[in-house]
Amino acid sequence: MRKAGLVMAALLGGCASLGDPQQQVSEALAEDDYARAAAIIEQTHPDHDQYALLQEQYPGIILASNQYRQRLILEAEAMSRKQHWEQAHNLIAAHRDKVVDPSALGELLAALSSLEEHQLNQLLAERRQAQASALMQNADLTEKLSGFHLPKAKQERQQLAEERRYVVEDMTRLGEYFAQRQQWLLARNLLSAAHRLAPEQPPSPQLAKAQQILNDASKRARARHNRALLTEADQLMARYQRNGQLDALLAARRFLNQHQNNPALSDHQKRLEQWARRRFSEEMNTGEALYARGQYREAYRIWTQVAPLYPDNEELIKKLERSRRVLTNLRNLQDD
Repeated sequence: MRKAGLVMAALLGGCASLGDPQQQVSEALAEDDYARAAAIIEQTHPDHDQYALLQEQYPGIILASNQYRQRLILEAEAMSRKQHWEQAHNLIAAHRDKVVDPSALGELLAALSSLEEHQLNQLLAERRQAQASALMQNADLTEKLSGFHLPKAKQERQQLAEERRYVVEDMTRLGEYFAQRQQWLLARNLLSAAHRLAPEQPPSPQLAKAQQILNDASKRARARHNRALLTEADQLMARYQRNGQLDALLAARRFLNQHQNNPALSDHQKRLEQWARRRFSEEMNTGEALYARGQYREAYRIWTQVAPLYPDNEELIKKLERSRRVLTNLRNLQDD
């Protein structure tokens, strides 16, 4: 009866309970195999004389397994940042079965594979675009080769056709890949180049979508930019209306001149130009009145200040020259 009980215990406890599970756990831990160590403890029957000791070790093994798994994750991520993809994959493959719960390593492996694919496709996109550019620059090469009789010419034509076909197919694949990830500019460039290389083929539907999205984004960006310009123009012109200082008028005019080709600011430009002409006329008249009263220095100062509004104005240039001569003569008389 006792023998039958022992046989039953062995069957229930598994082979680990028949040997020295403590020694087996130690050997597993020496190899950083926490999954095997935990499995040995889990398979040890409660009747085994080492059961209590092994149960005390179990939480520490689980903790050590989690820490080991975290180190693997950090090392693999560091390798991926350096684009050492092969090393990162090998590291996880070599050690994932040693941790108690490898699900996080599986998730990391999937994430690394996705990131690796993305970076590889970015490199391939650059290469395919360069190949497409070279093919388009040599578009007449196939026709030139058709005039040759030598077999080498025929072989070269076939290679060109195969290269063109491959580049078009892969650019289409890459363009649709980046479209799925909403990288619309890259998708548009790839799909557009593929269509130019093979205009006889219908373009990918994603090309029209990318173009529409980019056009809409461009319009929105332009609208935001124009709103910002209008706000700044309003502020500069309001400042001049508040203080009436010539510097404020010049600042508003400089800003509008920087964006003189933007139709969104055309109304502001017209209104400011009216203000500038009126101010210029007023300052010219003020200077002339001062000059007539013999206040040559004051007249010269006012004309100099207003000059940036219309520096090429002939009347102003003459007034400045005349007042300079008068001031020079006055200084000479005072020196005598």
